Formats: sequence, C-alpha cells, structure tokens
Amino acid sequence: MRSLMRRQPCRLLAASALAVLLGTGAGRLLIGSIYVVEGASMAPAYPSGAHLYGAPITTPLERGDVVLLDDGRAGCAIKRVIGLPGETVQLWRGCVFINQQLLVEPYLPKHTYTCPVTQARRGAAFALGDKEYFLLGDNRLQSEDSRVYGPVRRCQIKRRVPPPEGFVGGYFASYTLPAYGTTLIRPLTPAHEVSASRNEAGIVQLAARGECQRD
Repeated sequence: MRSLMRRQPCRLLAASALAVLLGTGAGRLLIGSIYVVEGASMAPAYPSGAHLYGAPITTPLERGDVVLLDDGRAGCAIKRVIGLPGETVQLWRGCVFINQQLLVEPYLPKHTYTCPVTQARRGAAFALGDKEYFLLGDNRLQSEDSRVYGPVRRCQIKRRVPPPEGFVGGYFASYTLPAYGTTLIRPLTPAHEVSASRNEAGIVQLAARGECQRD
C-alpha cells in the first residue's frame, strides 16, 4: 500500500497553445479550457495524454460527474464524484456503499475493486459535511483520491468535464452493508422477489476472496 501512495496522481496541465486560441481571462471563464491528462488514475476513460474540455460548473454536481479540482499541487487533478454532501461513504470488500447501500458503477471496467489505500482506513466511514464531496479515480489501484486526503470541499472543484454521449452514471443496487462481524450483504427486496440464484435466506454469499460479485 505504501508504494501505491507514492505513485503520482493523475495530473492535468493546461494546453497553452489551445488556451491561446480559446482566449484567456473573462473569456476563459465563459467557455472553459482544454486540458491534457498526465497520469493513469482515470484510465481507461481518460488515459494519459488525452485532451479534455473543462467547462464552468453552472448546475449542481451529480454523482458520476468527472471534475477538475485543486488538490494543493501544481496544475489540477481529475477525479469522479462518488459521494455527495450529507452522505456517508464506506468501502467494504472492494465495493462502495453510500448510506449503507451498494453503489454500482457501470462506467468502470469489470473486476474493478475499491479498497482503502492504507490499513488504518480499513472499514472507515467517510461522513460528508455540507458542501463536501467524496472523489475517486476510475483506476482505483493507481489513484490518490479521497481515500487518501478525505472529502473535498466544493470550493476546490473548479471545472466539470462533459460526459460522453450515452454515459450511464452510478446507481444503487438492492443490497445494504451486512451486520457487524458478518460477511453477507443483505437484499432490500422482499424474500419472494429475490432471484432464485440467491440462497433461501435471501442473501448473496460474497466470493471467498472477499470481493463483491459483479455481472
């Protein structure tokens, strides 16, 4: 895990030549800027070297939005919005739970697992305050994000990247976190509506290696 923390986060540098074409100052505030991705934390959606457009944020941020933020380093970082103000985010057995409900992220490659980056964060809950967001990189194994530096304030988020055509955001599955000390996730649906592939108790057994099952 220490080696993970030492990896460089996905960085963005403004493409100066394109910025000149688009204008600076007040004009830039109106039409946004073009950025070049440096690093792999948002791969494969935004690989290193990709050009992207950072638009001014004029509507409320939504779960699944890709944003550019000021993380206190040179340039900007690019991450995805996972948790919204007032929510509680928990990472358990490779899955993300929001307010104890399982979050499905169809924009991620299959077999992507979200784990804490340090032993001290295992089982931790991130309670988001007013105007705080929980951000993650899509490449969960090579991303320094809210798992490392915690919730991000709204004032740190500077631009939003327009989603690609046909983008499908995250949604909640009908499962909640298990009771403390157990390894089973519980369905929210009544027992008679649970799929026949589940066991008679109406629960899904996690894989032996402790990872969430994904279609």
